[in-house]
Amino acid sequence: MKLTPALLLSLTLCTTLGATSNASEINMSWQWQSTDGQRKHFQLTTDDQVMAASRHEMSLLKASLTNPLETLYAYISPRLYNSINLINQSSPETATKFRNLEQAFTLRDDSMESLLFWQAYQQYQEDAFYQMRVIPCVHPANRKLPCVRPDYSQLFYHFKGHLKPLAQQFAAKDLATSVSLLQEWLNAIPPQPEQLDHFAPPLQALQDNKADSDEKALLMASLLAELAPQYVLSIIYPDISIGSVSPAWLAITADSGVPGDVVVINNQRHVLLTGSSLLAQQMTMAKIPLISESLY
Repeated sequence: MKLTPALLLSLTLCTTLGATSNASEINMSWQWQSTDGQRKHFQLTTDDQVMAASRHEMSLLKASLTNPLETLYAYISPRLYNSINLINQSSPETATKFRNLEQAFTLRDDSMESLLFWQAYQQYQEDAFYQMRVIPCVHPANRKLPCVRPDYSQLFYHFKGHLKPLAQQFAAKDLATSVSLLQEWLNAIPPQPEQLDHFAPPLQALQDNKADSDEKALLMASLLAELAPQYVLSIIYPDISIGSVSPAWLAITADSGVPGDVVVINNQRHVLLTGSSLLAQQMTMAKIPLISESLY
């Protein structure tokens, strides 16, 4: 039985001034009556410096998702200019000297200078995507169009430590009970419309008290990983997704024994933990492939 968010959750955010280390303490607390009739009260304490870092990450992600080419170029272009200067200085007088980046990109042959340039480009591009917190994808409408998605695994590792004190409060007699409690709490967080250029890190989603499907999936993963690290967690989404606009689900491998709807991707059985299983079934019936991205 699923309860509506209005019946389930009361969220209180309060800021306590005068905390140590020149930071203001932020306390988030949740109270509701669980389906077993017990009154639940969970809380998480952080500070404004941690929240400021979370907001900064959200702004970086927004820039990466909104203007991926411009953000990528801003990162790699000064590094590539430095590379072509070093290549020009170390290459023989008879070798081609790069005048600018346009020439370096146009020239792609077997010369040592060209090979060195493209090696630098590949390395800087990988570094840039890491700094942008995204991974490249193939645009479903046109392969030539830019396409990136949030790097869920990187974001998971980057933020999960902040939620460890909250995760421990969901510990129960068995994993299924913990999962059920997490689902009750998560379902009560008001939904955020899916947006191409928006992704809120877990702490930011909690403070804003709203989250879309992939934000909820990463939020639950950050908590559940502390309770069941022995089972693989994955974020599942359709391969036609662009940015952060598509539906996404958190799933756990079926060997966990957690009850729920099962989807099979690449012969691997996953139990869906968040989102609409009906929507996943509809996509399967429409022959829209689903991608399973393991978080660890």
